[in-house]
Amino acid sequence: MKNVTVMDVKALTQEPSAQVRGLLASKIALDFKENHFSATEASIAVEIFHILVKDIEVKIRQSLAEHLADCAHAPHDIIVKLAQDEPDVALCVLEHSSVLTEDDLIAIVQSTYEVAKLCAIARRQSISEDLSGNLLETSNTLVLQNLFRNKGAAINERQLMKAWDRILTNPALLETLVTRGNLPLTIAQKLYLAVGEELKNTLKKQYKLISPQVNRAIDDVREWELLGLTPNQNAGDPADEELVEDLIYELQRKGRLTHSLLMRALCVGNLKVFEAGIATLANVPRVNARILLLESSGLGLRAIYKAAKMPDGFYEAVRILLKISLEETEFGQVRRNDFRKRVIDRIYIGQYNKTIENMEYLLSIIGGKAVASADAH
Repeated sequence: MKNVTVMDVKALTQEPSAQVRGLLASKIALDFKENHFSATEASIAVEIFHILVKDIEVKIRQSLAEHLADCAHAPHDIIVKLAQDEPDVALCVLEHSSVLTEDDLIAIVQSTYEVAKLCAIARRQSISEDLSGNLLETSNTLVLQNLFRNKGAAINERQLMKAWDRILTNPALLETLVTRGNLPLTIAQKLYLAVGEELKNTLKKQYKLISPQVNRAIDDVREWELLGLTPNQNAGDPADEELVEDLIYELQRKGRLTHSLLMRALCVGNLKVFEAGIATLANVPRVNARILLLESSGLGLRAIYKAAKMPDGFYEAVRILLKISLEETEFGQVRRNDFRKRVIDRIYIGQYNKTIENMEYLLSIIGGKAVASADAH
């Protein structure tokens, strides 16, 4: 034993104060961590740990936790016990101990409402998609901020969408996600729809958004694959109605019915997907949604747009695009082959790209070869 001395043992027998117990706990844990014990001594040390984790003095349990948090061979049951202790004891173990298993951590996340503990787990050096998914489900701003700042946390789009409504209403979370970087392009596009101009510029630089490469990635094939439809379907075909209903149901079930997707549907002239999707997000019958979308004053659109929690900064752009799309598709009955060109021409003729916020972004989605012909305007 390098750190524990005979004097320590003598002091413990003569004056078993909290201060002495705390000092001895530190020294035993340090010797154990540094492998200074023989097999017999290590066994005795573990028995002492079992006593110390029950000590009524928080500082003693805290000292034990601090020394064992980065000990890879610490006893599993001791570490779990410390992780379940009050935050002053548990935090360093929750954040740093490699002894805690995935199941241990998920169980703690699912069983505690202590934000400090959840934040400590969110700061761990490596976090799997399953664990990050459980942290996302807490919907706590501080927990999500710690998770998003952690470059070692694996987060996929499906999991993120479960907390998306919470994220959209929280500027701090949006900013943290933007500065995180290295996000899937689909997430970057969703963020672009939700943030202000300064963060938009950051996203443009990070992901080269609204560049020719991105426009090509959002071409006909990509968009129709995303929507789960084919561009050759007849708008008046009853089978198309059933397909749309099934599609929207599946997208909602999988957490993929997003504002970005509905805007993309509107941009390519699929009004049925837009109508069914916004009805689902607003939790109103589809027939009611149709009446609201067709209502001439615009109050109907504003009401369902707000109920669906669509991004405020895009309302005017969506209103103009919906009006043009309704006219160019004869209120959703046809979808012409040159739909995009006609829509872009009308946007440029009306100079909506210059006067309506975020219209340029929707133009980039409509995009394609039609932009070249529209440049003449």
